[in-house]
Amino acid sequence: MFRRGGFGLTPPRFITFVVSLILAFVALASLYTRLPVIGSFIDAHRLGIALAAYAILMLGVLLRGL
Repeated sequence: MFRRGGFGLTPPRFITFVVSLILAFVALASLYTRLPVIGSFIDAHRLGIALAAYAILMLGVLLRGL
């Protein structure tokens, strides 16, 4: 654990990292290819999905056990 400025930073659990990575990849892939089934939802909410991926990763670093 690293301490700096009162924040205890911890590495995220593996599943947290994978979920974040998958969301970021889906948002990025929707720029270059048409995704079947969920493509229209992804196209409409691409920025929100990318921000959710970052937020999940950030929470995984800031909160223990996530």
